[in-house]
Amino acid sequence: MRCVRNCSHSAGFSLVEVVMAVGVAAFALVALLGLLPSGLKTFKSTMNTAVGSQIAQRVFNDMQIADWKDLTNSIRYFDEQGTELTNSNAVNCIYWVQVNTTNTAGTSSTQFLGNTSTNLMTITVMVANNPGGVTQDTSVVFNSTNPNTQMFTTLIGRNK
Repeated sequence: MRCVRNCSHSAGFSLVEVVMAVGVAAFALVALLGLLPSGLKTFKSTMNTAVGSQIAQRVFNDMQIADWKDLTNSIRYFDEQGTELTNSNAVNCIYWVQVNTTNTAGTSSTQFLGNTSTNLMTITVMVANNPGGVTQDTSVVFNSTNPNTQMFTTLIGRNK
């Protein structure tokens, strides 16, 4: 005689349970993918700020060790890692840097905290991000309303 088992308890998942699980996983995945562009935009902005700060610090250091009489306004070019490029390689640059030296009314003195000093100079560095490497007019690139431009200012002292 054969023994027939009654298998009313199955060990698998039903189709409804599988469909619900896939739906919940798909909903979570779509939500995570929706956050990706925002995260990438924040990451790009943070990287631009970090590289811009490095470039500005490098320019400030160069200005501090330069001869006082050689400090003039200039435009410099840097790649995406903050390495300075020569003018011949500037076509592919990512960061444009404008260096402005400021003295009071064309003299060799600077006003600081109400005092005039001939041993201080204000240096303003504007770092503009140009991700496409597009050649543009400098008045557009270094405009204070350009969202891709960062401005850094410092005072440097003359070595006696």
